Amino acid sequence: MSRAWNFVAGPAGLPECVIQKAQEALWDVGPGAGILEISHRSAFFDRLMYDLDAQFRRIGGIPDDYDVLFLQGGATLQFCQIPAILTRPGDHIDCIHTGFWTRNAMRDAAFYTDVRYAYDGAASGFEHIPEDSEISYSENPRYVYYCANNSFMGTEWQRPPLTRYPLVADMSSNIYSRPIDVRAHSLIFASAQKNLGIAGVCVVIVKHEFLEACQPEPRASMFNYRRLVENRSMLNTPPTFALYVMKLMLDWIDGQGGLAALEVRNREKAAIVRSAIDDTGGFFRHVGEPQCRSLMNISFRTASREMDGLFVAEAENERMLGLRGHRETGGLRASVFNAFPVEGCRVLAEFIREFARVHG
Repeated sequence: MSRAWNFVAGPAGLPECVIQKAQEALWDVGPGAGILEISHRSAFFDRLMYDLDAQFRRIGGIPDDYDVLFLQGGATLQFCQIPAILTRPGDHIDCIHTGFWTRNAMRDAAFYTDVRYAYDGAASGFEHIPEDSEISYSENPRYVYYCANNSFMGTEWQRPPLTRYPLVADMSSNIYSRPIDVRAHSLIFASAQKNLGIAGVCVVIVKHEFLEACQPEPRASMFNYRRLVENRSMLNTPPTFALYVMKLMLDWIDGQGGLAALEVRNREKAAIVRSAIDDTGGFFRHVGEPQCRSLMNISFRTASREMDGLFVAEAENERMLGLRGHRETGGLRASVFNAFPVEGCRVLAEFIREFARVHG
């Protein structure tokens, strides 16, 4: 079967070997039942969860004093779950505001706590990731919140912001695309459907000390990280198929050589496409300042909406999908998450050059 080049921002494409193994698992994963039918209380699934946790920790270099949770509801549920669980009356949090996803997260956090902005990127059109000197923290926020990769604009933090306060990161669109500094954070969360599998799972990595310091009692079951940790993410029926696919993706990441090797590959992919944009002599323009550009989401545009639309239409005719920009920003966007192949970036790069030659 001929497959298109999938530049969609999510759910993202999967390695073909992962798809094939997932297909086989639909019928039988060993005990005579398929992964869609098997009990989450079975011996098979219990082993899967132990193996998943151990492999996820090893690949990511997650220290022993951090808990790992595999939850439902996606990253958006964490927008409210984190402040609901970890703040108390009278608390406030700081946000480093770099675009669409921090805006949405703080809109939900405001139901539970006071939100203050240590940096607001609106003036730069969110094309800039701040230096530490540009960030002004308030006094004693419960935590500082930022989004590590802003997929709608194609900007990315090159390292975590420096702060003496607990740091919370949304890493939904760049987790495990390169090594991460877990120790710099008190809590990291990420939905799976970009780099870790399919929709249905959100990973939460939380430091024991932070959880114990912040979470008061009582809390409803699904808003109680302690209960979720005690029940190994299976307080209720977990998304069994999505977790199985995540295990297959971790196997694939291991096969690629781990996160350091993936970073080299991801930098190569982004460079191929961005060099083609540069080669058009201004026909296409990058979105985002050079030092702030994302490896995962390459945002760019022509001089007009009409030309952007023509580019998307002609690309689709060449079986390149998902190149239209975010609905709020317009323009163009190529998402090249972990599973996206280098060859697809070369195909897009040649198409970019040819399109500019014909229409420039």
